[in-house]
Amino acid sequence: MKYKRLTSQIEFESVGIHTGKLSKIVLKPDQKNSNINFVINGEFIQANIKNVVDTTQATSLGNNKIKILTVEHLLSALYCLYLTGVEIDVYGNEIPLMDSSAGTFVEKIISCGIVDTQKEIEFVKIDKHIKLSINNSSYEVVPSEKFIVNCKILTPKSKFLNNKEIAIEITTENFVSQIAYAKTFCLLEDVEKIRSKGLGRGGNINNVIVIDNDKILNPEIVKYKDDEPIRHKILDFLGDLSLTNLYFKAEFKIVNPSHYTNIEFCKHLLKELCCRFS
Repeated sequence: MKYKRLTSQIEFESVGIHTGKLSKIVLKPDQKNSNINFVINGEFIQANIKNVVDTTQATSLGNNKIKILTVEHLLSALYCLYLTGVEIDVYGNEIPLMDSSAGTFVEKIISCGIVDTQKEIEFVKIDKHIKLSINNSSYEVVPSEKFIVNCKILTPKSKFLNNKEIAIEITTENFVSQIAYAKTFCLLEDVEKIRSKGLGRGGNINNVIVIDNDKILNPEIVKYKDDEPIRHKILDFLGDLSLTNLYFKAEFKIVNPSHYTNIEFCKHLLKELCCRFS
């Protein structure tokens, strides 16, 4: 399997989920570079674990001058389309929310065209068990001939979410059909707490799934029925995992993942694999 490249530049524009402000990004093919690079105000920020500066309700990249919020949905799309050499010009300081999934990104990228490069993807084959537990979240990697993510949610806060579990083999086809259109979700009881932190200003019942204990309050926006929230957890995890800049042959078993624990797990994984991330 070969890495892919964009054939043309692509624009996306909408509000940011946290700032609520209009934001635009322009994806450009970068023939001279194999990295995914964000560019804002002339500053380049590589999509890399070392550049994560915040994991509060999203994953944000930056340095001592700039910060780019909520990169995970876009990165999950680029990662699962196996794209390389992409420059992302950011106008604003947050990636556009679109419909709060990665679906719009995937659709437009595929529609505009991607082509094979000459470079073969080198998959990292995990040959040992790797584990990490942080508070009520846990991660385990086990050997596999395929790239699989098994995600489970355990929470007393919602009968609807509790004990939800799904395992998906990660291929481009499966990502597009089973993960990409899974929207962001939140619990009704958490809405005011999120807003009080100055976050979630771009979210509403038309673009975020709202759950009240045992039911979804806005089922009309749901794509995958009862398990859409856990599919979105996998989407987020893949976006965060992409910051390792590696592809894997392994099964990832994750329970109660968050952006903070995802990033800590990725750092732990790289240490276990003796990779440099700083």
